[in-house]
Parts: sequence; structure tokens; C-alpha cells
Amino acid sequence: MITLHRSGPEGRRCAGLRRWGFALLPGILFASAMPTGTAVAQVQATDDVRAITVDEAVEIALRRNPTLLQAYSSIEMAEHNRLSAFGSLLPSLNMSFGYQNSSTGRLDPLGEGIVATSYSTRLNASYNLFNGWSRFTDLKGARLGVVEQNARYREVEFQVIQQVKQEYAATVAARELVAVEERRVQRAADQLEFVRQQLELGRATRSDSLRSQVDLNNARLALLNAENDVRTTIFRLAAVVGSETLIGPTAEAELAGTPIPYTRDELFAMADVTAPALQAASAAVEAAEASVSSARSSYLPSINVGGGWGWSNQEFPPSNRSWQFSLSGSYPLFNGFQRETQVFRARSQADQAQQSERAARLNLSSQLDAAYATSQSALAGVDLAAQNVELSEESLRVVQERYRLGLATILELQDAQITLTQAEVDLVTRRFEYEVAVSAIEALLGRRLDQP
Repeated sequence: MITLHRSGPEGRRCAGLRRWGFALLPGILFASAMPTGTAVAQVQATDDVRAITVDEAVEIALRRNPTLLQAYSSIEMAEHNRLSAFGSLLPSLNMSFGYQNSSTGRLDPLGEGIVATSYSTRLNASYNLFNGWSRFTDLKGARLGVVEQNARYREVEFQVIQQVKQEYAATVAARELVAVEERRVQRAADQLEFVRQQLELGRATRSDSLRSQVDLNNARLALLNAENDVRTTIFRLAAVVGSETLIGPTAEAELAGTPIPYTRDELFAMADVTAPALQAASAAVEAAEASVSSARSSYLPSINVGGGWGWSNQEFPPSNRSWQFSLSGSYPLFNGFQRETQVFRARSQADQAQQSERAARLNLSSQLDAAYATSQSALAGVDLAAQNVELSEESLRVVQERYRLGLATILELQDAQITLTQAEVDLVTRRFEYEVAVSAIEALLGRRLDQP
């Protein structure tokens, strides 16, 4: 398992790797291996790829991934909604002022002279003493909205991490498949040379030599395709990370198969506590219930208190001062069933939120169980695939010896080479599938599996 210092589509990656594996088999292989470091160095040199670790890739993605940056704006909006709800608990304060000048004079209020100008200033304050409990329930709903959006952000964050880890693993897998193709080319070249020697000794036919040449050509073509796949995965990794420059795995990066240190039941218990999807859904239910209470408060009367202080005169500064105080209340006896509609709409939304929470829990259980089952089968498949590689190498060695003695045909030799290549591809595929499954489990849980 690729280690990650911070806690990101699954079937598509697996299917893509299988297509790589099947694409590697248009021809036939022979024995002998080549080191993987050569191909990696060539790719990085020609493409100018900056090698980074998976931890660095995740750190960059958490700062620059477009999807994650968009999700953060939802948190900011929720914070402002909470500020607005808190402001409803405070009094409102307004200030008004005026100035008037006209071409014709008029009597002042005392009838003592003709004036053409007037000045006024007024300061008013009002406060809603009681309007049911809607302000408090709205504030509670706004606070829960912040909790929900933070949980949604964590969900998107781990989905991005999942995508980064999967693309990083896909790039490593593509690089390992390049090494498989290099070994295939080397085996095909050795086979061609061996068959030509046998032809000179009269132990092989011209057809055997031609078949071996076709095998070598197919192997070289498959190697080119595998190198192109590496470049494609590097571009995909840069896209999901949000990097404008090409990035790729370090030379030391590999697909490991560290077993998950938890049982299925332990993972389900973690999900109840840490899963971002469940936390967001629960907060949405509580916020919807608060909206129901707020809607029901419209059946209660509203009481307001207000006051003001003003200055006005025809000369500046104004000298006439006045004040006022008011206490008022209202109660809507009938408003065209708007209150009933508001309560029904709020109740309906609360019911929908509850069903959404239930659906999220069921969906989480299904996905978590499937990801865990996939991880276990892939982990078991890694051991089996490794055994198949050893058996296929031994089988190829035996068939080579039988062919040298004239006891096997070129077709049997080609079949043995195909089997070995497929076994090597299967080993890479199983290890990649395990990495994908582990990253999916971490995304569902909202936490890393290598942390206590």
C-alpha cells in the first residue's frame, strides 16, 4: 500500500489497467528480465517530469485542486449565513438625513420669516422582542449548515485524495507495465537469436524464424504503447493534482500490498463515527428539523419596540430636537394559507433529509463492504499472481529446453511466453486493484488506515 501522510473513480481505473494488460498480448514472449529504472529515467528525461512522492502529490492537490477549491466556497457561504442569523438577534439602527433648498421662499414653521432651506437628521432604532422562536431556530439551523458544509468539504477532500492516490498508483502501474514490455522485448530478441542458431543447426524451420521475428516486432510495438500509457497517466495525475507542470512518481515508488490492519466489522464501526457522508447527512436532518420549528413559530404573534431621536430646522446646525418611542405587535389571523404551506414545505424537506440520511447510510454500507471485499480478493490475488509468475518462468524454461531438443514446437514456446507475460500483467493488475480498493475505503471512512 502506498503510504500517505495525509488522509480520493475505482472501476474505471481497474478496467483501464485490464485494457493495458490485454493490449500487451498481440505477440509472444521469451525469457530474461530487464531493470525497470532505465525506462523510468527515459520517460522523465524526455517529458521533463518532476518526480514527487504520493504525499507531495496530495499536499499539492489539497491546495490547488479545482474541485476542492469550489467546495470551500460553500463553507464560506454557510459562515455568512450563520452571521446573518446571529444578526437577527441584534437591534437594527438606521440614520436618515435631509437637506432642501428651493428657488422660492416659504414661511418657517413659526411664521416669523421667509426661508429657502431646511435641514433634518434622524436616528431610529428598532428591536423585535418576540416573533416566536424562529430567530433561535434559524441560528441553530445556520450553525448546523456550517457543520454540514464542513462535512461535505471533508467528503470532497477525501474524494480528491482518493483520485490522487489512484492516479498516482495508475502511473506507477503503467511504469511497471513498461518494465514488463521491456522484458518481453528482451525475451523475443533472445528467442529470435536462439531460433536462428537452431536453424543453422538444422533443428528449426524458416517458419520458426519468421514467427520469432513477428513476435519481436509485436513486442516492440507493445512497448511503445506502454510508454504512451505512462505519459497519459502522468497527464491525468497532473490534472487531478491541479499542477500546470508534469509530475510523476519517484523512482522508488511501487505498488505495495500491505494488508489492512482492521476487520470488516471494525471498518463499519469507524464509518459510523468518521464517515463524512454520514456526518453531513445527520447535520442536514437536524437543520431541516430546525426549519420546521421556525416555520411553526409563524403562528405566534410578533412584538416590536422602536425609538428615535431627530433634529430639524431651517438653519444649520439644526436646533429643534424631538424623540419618539413605540411598542407594537401584530398577529396574522389569516394570510392565505401561507403559514400552513410553509410548515408543510419544511416538514416535507425534513422528511426528505431523513430519507437522504438513510440512503447515505445504506450506500456507505454497500460501498464499504464492496471495497473491503475487493481489497481482500485483490490481496489474495497478489500472492496467487506472484506464484503464477514463478510457475510460468519455470514452464518457459522447460519448454525452451524441449524446443532445443526438438521435442516442442514453436507454438508451444509461444504459448509459454504468452502465459508468462499474462502472469506478469496479472500481478501488476492485482496490486493496482488493491491500491484502488484501499484508497476507496479511506475516502469512505474519511481517515487513513495506517493511523491508529
